[in-house]
Amino acid sequence: MLLRATVNAVDLVIDLAGVTESAYARVREILNHALAQPAVKNREGICEAFLYVLRECPAGNPSNLWHHVVYRLYCEVFGKHRPQDPKQSWVRASGDALEIAVQELYKPALEPHGVRISALISRQQKKAALVEMGLGESVGDSKLDVALYVQGGDKSWHVFGGAHIKASLAERVSDDVPCSRAMMRKGYWSPLWTLDVKSFPPPHGDLVNRGELGSPSSPSEKRRYVENHGDFDNCYSANTRTVPSSGSTSSGKLVYTLDLPSQPDQFAEDARSQAERWRERLT
Repeated sequence: MLLRATVNAVDLVIDLAGVTESAYARVREILNHALAQPAVKNREGICEAFLYVLRECPAGNPSNLWHHVVYRLYCEVFGKHRPQDPKQSWVRASGDALEIAVQELYKPALEPHGVRISALISRQQKKAALVEMGLGESVGDSKLDVALYVQGGDKSWHVFGGAHIKASLAERVSDDVPCSRAMMRKGYWSPLWTLDVKSFPPPHGDLVNRGELGSPSSPSEKRRYVENHGDFDNCYSANTRTVPSSGSTSSGKLVYTLDLPSQPDQFAEDARSQAERWRERLT
């Protein structure tokens, strides 16, 4: 599908490979329906739209589906139903929406293996997970997005890690580093999961969503957080343009490019492996 857009008075054509006209139209309908109902939270409509287009367009780049389909249509229809600025609304609602979407995406691949993934939407949920890890006093209670639990032999659930979820690495990923380091020091799994959304508008850009990780030969500072500094237990990117790590790294941590529609992907496989290691510690 070719999406025609006018940005900063410049007409552009964005190639949304793998996206069908019918799926694009249905995303608009989903968002229209959700935003027309005052009782429906904005994040719920965003999450539903994203999960739908992921299912319907498995050949599309998930990062583009979020950035060029859901985001643009959300801004287009928002003003028909809500009085706030659509871009500010997106900033407030989309983070929670993505965390819930990640939860729903990985449930089928994890739960049959005794692994639970839970989006931590409220401050109380975040704090409870950090307290269980013994980090309640040392880490701010807004610095964890998704918790991961393993079921022990006694059928009780134990946290074994948590994922830091970012649509864009411009979202001050450095703020998550202290929490991630503290988790890893205590033996908890602390991966970074991202859509790695980044495009530049005209007049200097072409809106192509290339992401921010650079490449192993020309790394960005965001890539160095992982490959050089080891601030996270790997980075899992759902932007198909992301260049994965090549071979070993100085930290031992890697950047992976996910095939999100094909589950279990690398993130799911690693979560199951980490859960099994934790389960062995419980016996």
